[in-house]
Amino acid sequence: MRAWTVRAILFAAAAALVLGGCSGSGKSAPDAAVDEGPDGADGADGADGGSGGLATIEDFTYLGAFRLSSDDFGASSTNYAIGTLAYNPQHHSLYIAGHDYDRAVAEFAVPEPGLADSVDALPVVETPLQVFSNILDASPNGNPEGIDRITGLVWVDGRLLVNAETWYDAEGDNSDTTLVVRDADDLAGSIDGYFELDGAARAAGYMAAVPDDWQARLGGAYLTGWSSVYSIVSRYSVGPALWIFDPADILDAPAGAQGPVDASAWMDFSYAAGHYLDPDALDAHEGDASALWNFLSKGVYGFIVPGTRTFAVFGSSGGVDSGIGYKITQDDGNLCGGYCSYSAADNYNYYWFFDLDEILSADEVYSPRPYAYDRWAVPFDDDGAHRIIGATFDPDQLRLYLALAGAGQVGDYDYTPLIVVFGLSP
Repeated sequence: MRAWTVRAILFAAAAALVLGGCSGSGKSAPDAAVDEGPDGADGADGADGGSGGLATIEDFTYLGAFRLSSDDFGASSTNYAIGTLAYNPQHHSLYIAGHDYDRAVAEFAVPEPGLADSVDALPVVETPLQVFSNILDASPNGNPEGIDRITGLVWVDGRLLVNAETWYDAEGDNSDTTLVVRDADDLAGSIDGYFELDGAARAAGYMAAVPDDWQARLGGAYLTGWSSVYSIVSRYSVGPALWIFDPADILDAPAGAQGPVDASAWMDFSYAAGHYLDPDALDAHEGDASALWNFLSKGVYGFIVPGTRTFAVFGSSGGVDSGIGYKITQDDGNLCGGYCSYSAADNYNYYWFFDLDEILSADEVYSPRPYAYDRWAVPFDDDGAHRIIGATFDPDQLRLYLALAGAGQVGDYDYTPLIVVFGLSP
């Protein structure tokens, strides 16, 4: 069934169940016009940030940060970690994907974040609750497509769902996307898959629970999505995607199961169809780069902000001030292996906020545009040098956890992420 047909059916059914916006506020969405200025747009000015309103970046309050030990634990360490995160509410802990060569996940307890100004004075978690275990090669069905990069994690009722892809899928034809760890308390235990989410690499990244008051309208309890984060842009959504799927299709599958899993797109900017978030996103090789989306933009984590109409996506971008080139020498002498900004400092953490009312009412999955997007100065990110590589959200405590690449380094040879914590105003 074509994506727009699924959208039409779900929207019509939901309209009979739910009238108006989130939490039944009935407030209409403000104009979602996008400011094309170099510093992005903030279409949420004056918007109601309460129930059914639109979130703003000011709703996220810095609560502190903490480090994870760089020692080897089991099959990997946090050095040069992929940094993909998931929150476990039973243990008040984080799962994290380790070194990018190892295809492994560990679990660390979450301490009270510290507010020290220096990294070495922040709290550190010295040992994990579970050591790193290789996940991607552990299925009884093997790993026939050579999947090697963990892109999404989510804890669901004591199980751990894992999205992954091949970092360099030159043909763009990998269909394997998802594994399930049958017992999230035993990362070295039973693992099944690979399952194949509809949308493949356009869908198989970040995952998050859908708040109760949006499940009827969106047609499911969990979302997934991804964007052009790694190599081979032709397989991706050139902008943050939003798909809905039912984890039960995976969790309730028998041992040894694999195969296709239905997922429905509400927002998707397919490269193959030429539907980019910004039509000029991939045109600015030598000059100005789009502030909305460009070759350096990466939507790393997306979730629905509770009590609002906001689908929030966090990640990084660059090149807006200096432009983007391919395999160029940057102003600091660095020779790039691919696309990069002419100025080495022209990189930053970023956010994109979308209005769910606009997403649900759009005629096409590529029609929505963010009502707000901009650079985001995160504590300890060193003016964007340490980009967001992973995130997860705790809906009970309203806490957003971000992993910043290399920001937890305290020695000459460690290169560990720093976990930065933000609270969301209730």
